[in-house]
This record gives sequence, structure tokens and C-alpha cells, in this order.
Amino acid sequence: MKTEKEVEEFRKDIEQRLIDVSKLPDPDAAMKYYQGALRTLEWVVTGQDI
Repeated sequence: MKTEKEVEEFRKDIEQRLIDVSKLPDPDAAMKYYQGALRTLEWVVTGQDI
């Protein structure tokens, strides 16, 4: 299990990647991937689908 601090650090990393996504060759695909990662993280942590 990850600690709350580790989960928060991961969330911040993914959110930063979403901000930087426009610099990637295929920004739409990358954005969908990172949004899915955040959604999955939220589901794992809270048990709620957003």
C-alpha cells in the first residue's frame, strides 16, 4: 500500500503532466491517458468513480 503522502505526490506528478501535455507529439492521446490515471487513482483511494 502507498502512504497518503506518496499518493498525493503521484497525483501532483500526473496533474503536472496534464499541464505539460501540449508539448507532446500527440497531446490528445496523452491527455486521455493521464486523465484516466487520475480517475483510476481517485477510484482506488476513495472507491468512487468520478
